[in-house]
Amino acid sequence: MKDLLSKKHILIINPEHEIEQSLSLAFPELERPKIFAFTSGRSALAQLDHIHPDFILSTYATEDITGKDVFLALVKERTLKAYRHIPMGLVSEEKERNQYGKLLFDLGLRFWMSTPLKPDVLRELLINLFLTEGLYRQSSTLQQEVKKSEYRFRDLLENANDVVFILDEMGNFVYLNNRFQSLTGFDKDAWIEKRWADLVDISDRELALESLEMVHHGRARIFEAKIQTKQGEPVFLSISLTPIVEKDAVIGVIGIGRDITEQKRMEKEIVELKNFNESIIESMEAGLLTIDLEGRITSLNRGGQNILGLKIDEVIGKPLTSVLQPSEVEELLSNKSNNPFRKREMQLSLKSGKKVSIGFTVTDRFDNQRNKVGTIISFRDITEIKQMEAQLIRMDRLASLGVLASGIAHEIKNPLAGIKSLAQACDEEFENTDPRREYLARIIRQVNRLDELLRTFFAFAKPKPPDMKPHRLTDILREVYNLVSKRMEMNKIQYVQQIERDLPSVHVDPQQMQQVFLNLILNAIDAMPSGGTLTISARKVSSSMSGIIRKLSPPQGSSFHSFVEVSVADTGIGISPDKLEIIFDPFFTTKPNGLGLGLSIVYRIIEAHCGDIWVKSYPGQGTAFYIVLPTGAEK
Repeated sequence: MKDLLSKKHILIINPEHEIEQSLSLAFPELERPKIFAFTSGRSALAQLDHIHPDFILSTYATEDITGKDVFLALVKERTLKAYRHIPMGLVSEEKERNQYGKLLFDLGLRFWMSTPLKPDVLRELLINLFLTEGLYRQSSTLQQEVKKSEYRFRDLLENANDVVFILDEMGNFVYLNNRFQSLTGFDKDAWIEKRWADLVDISDRELALESLEMVHHGRARIFEAKIQTKQGEPVFLSISLTPIVEKDAVIGVIGIGRDITEQKRMEKEIVELKNFNESIIESMEAGLLTIDLEGRITSLNRGGQNILGLKIDEVIGKPLTSVLQPSEVEELLSNKSNNPFRKREMQLSLKSGKKVSIGFTVTDRFDNQRNKVGTIISFRDITEIKQMEAQLIRMDRLASLGVLASGIAHEIKNPLAGIKSLAQACDEEFENTDPRREYLARIIRQVNRLDELLRTFFAFAKPKPPDMKPHRLTDILREVYNLVSKRMEMNKIQYVQQIERDLPSVHVDPQQMQQVFLNLILNAIDAMPSGGTLTISARKVSSSMSGIIRKLSPPQGSSFHSFVEVSVADTGIGISPDKLEIIFDPFFTTKPNGLGLGLSIVYRIIEAHCGDIWVKSYPGQGTAFYIVLPTGAEK
């Protein structure tokens, strides 16, 4: 269709330029016919020799003569005889058409449009006009050939690769070429005088009847429809219907049907393949994100939306830098090795404030001509894997340090016992008033302090196996509160306890759990030197709640599947992000006189209870430790 129009020359006579504007709106630039515009009728006629137009379109009023006079000149003047075959149309108000329409149509005027012009109507009219003109020209050629050989005409029409048919004013077949029979399997003679619409499949029949009705009103139509065949397999046709006009009345319809069944089949396969690929991409747990050359997001699958906490309608068409930090985007898209397949790991800061670790691959996206048109980023959430790796490293470090601490403590304990015994023996030898007894007392106090330190080392290096039995969490917390209530009162700390109703008992060693909570509460008190609020909350959780329990793989033989989550939260100074990663490491402390073993021991106790512990903290806002403990409920 583009080639059909773009090669045509249209001569326009229009003082107000309305027709040029309508043509510009009706046709894209590449499809637009070549236009030669004049404001004067006589000037246009004088240029016919140079332009050789395929069509003339004029308003009724021109700068000199009327559009009617232009048409009459083409029809009657001898000097313009060579151009009488050029089809012409007029544009005017209804009164001129009513006054002169019959006369001019009888003389061969092709159409008369009323103002204002509608671009879509003008486009369809011109397309059908040129199609009709082609048929008319073919028909004229055939008529000349028929004069020489009627058989030659018949052979050309009957063996056309498209179905050619003619309908009467009632929509019944009056002519069908041979292609009809080979395409449908029906006898073409059997369909003469039958309704054309009956051949169309029921699913497209309404569209076919609407199109035929429009053609009966003088408007050509092009549409696609499915027709029936004798074999029962439908055939898709692209159908062009053009009115046959005689004395300003439509007396019939010329139709051309081109077989597009194979094209439709390929389109269906392409759509099915597209839907299949999209369903696979959307069902992936991994994220898949694509951007164009300007860095704008062009697609994001459901897995990517879940990982990044985004919705596709919020980000499509937006720069990737509006979703991620610019420095993260730079690292994500960097290619230092100049390798189109980049596999790396990094941490992203999401808009929600959450940080997520991803493993990702970046691949260049090319079009069919191998031109780069964008980038494909495939990524997956490896946050839990990174946490497990850190946990394994911590466990290995704890085991190594435990062995080391056990050996050192054992080697120191015996000499310390000897020092203490000798100091006590010397103390008994001196008089009560001897000032040297004060030195011995100091020695004994320091030995006792070292002995306490060694007991802590032993508790860390060789923790006592927990004696796990069902206990009420409130009873354990009550014992701990009694130990720290005075200190909290002195530090102006408000204690809040939020325990879920009907909370099941926890399967723990009560002494060890008291040690855990005592350590966490004392740390919270130290973090609130100016007072604050200490909140202990507890609720029942399920082992299937992803994100609450990171390592739901209790030791072999355990039968826990129900847990209690306990949080110990303060409103203190908080912990900086760089220290959160090593907070459970042995000998790490922020206290001037601390040993750095408290949280390490807490970690080992929770681990021995088939539980889990993690921390969230924001500097200046506070810290919350989360502990998950088994309830003892059986599978």
